[in-house]
Amino acid sequence: SYFNDMRRRYQVEHEGITEAQVEQDEITQTYLNSPDSRGHIFMDRPFLTYTGHTSDLLDISWSNNFFILTSSMDKTVRLWHISRKECLCVFQHIDFVTAIGFHPRNDKFFISGSLDGKIRLWNIPDKKVALWTEVDGPSKLITAANFCSMGKFAVVGTYDGRCIFYSTDQLKYHTTIDVRSTRGKNSRGRKVTGIEPMPGEDKILVTSTDSRIRLYDLRDLSLICKYRGYANLSSQIRAAFSPDGRYITAGSENHCVFLWSTVHLPSTLTARKDRNNYYEAIKAHNAAVTCTMFAPVPELIFEAVERGREAAGKPRETPDSVLDDRAAPLTGYVVISGDYNGDIKVFIKEGKKKTSLPR
Repeated sequence: SYFNDMRRRYQVEHEGITEAQVEQDEITQTYLNSPDSRGHIFMDRPFLTYTGHTSDLLDISWSNNFFILTSSMDKTVRLWHISRKECLCVFQHIDFVTAIGFHPRNDKFFISGSLDGKIRLWNIPDKKVALWTEVDGPSKLITAANFCSMGKFAVVGTYDGRCIFYSTDQLKYHTTIDVRSTRGKNSRGRKVTGIEPMPGEDKILVTSTDSRIRLYDLRDLSLICKYRGYANLSSQIRAAFSPDGRYITAGSENHCVFLWSTVHLPSTLTARKDRNNYYEAIKAHNAAVTCTMFAPVPELIFEAVERGREAAGKPRETPDSVLDDRAAPLTGYVVISGDYNGDIKVFIKEGKKKTSLPR
């Protein structure tokens, strides 16, 4: 409803409303008001479908202001906004665009990484490249990209297992992390498939195709922890943090959704603190799980679940200790996963209810 209202306000101010749009609004409102839809977490139809790319999509990035970037094998990046269905701008490249990301503090800029080995910083209002540089080394194939340190640095991952950092203001080389083990079968760098900054910390999480996820401290580039258990030998799987940074989730080629805790303490004094083999694996898909993420505002999902319970006549059981606090919203975590067959699943972990009382 929020995004639908935003889109309609724009259309009223700039385009006008057609009869078809009025009819679509009535259909949507009827659906939302139907008792049968009260338990639905997602609508049974897409809110909006964007068309324009002529080949497979490779990456997507959202800004805080509801702009969306998509990159494709058609060698373009396209800019969209949730209030409009048409493409706002096309940014042409000379090879597949494998990775994109909005600047975290200023969504008038974004970076793109391409198989031509170049990282580009784009100025969206000017519709042109502000800065660019080329990756050095034997393999110039960029397979992941993101900003870190609140946008101070741009970092790209390569096909041969390197994370290369550049200063954002000039795209000058800063440093490199070799994402590989010191010995054994994983001593040769493997493709980096994901780079995620840790919320509230100067750390990054790196996913690669050696079935490992590594957490690095950017202050000294040290390896803090290596997370194992999931399977990723060829997929573009990337791990993601929960909004508070306490948990990590990743898909897996063995059809499972994986979860790790970032605050796990080893059970014995002799256990290595830089390895975390303790995980929870949820077998809920029938194909490789290619994407998982935590909902940024899980309360919205809990509200939808609660409406469904009430509609089904199955209100949530509330412990006696909090009977006087039924009106307070639930808190907790929500994980959304998608697989190679296109199935989407939602997992919820309800926590204690938020209250205004001190604990």
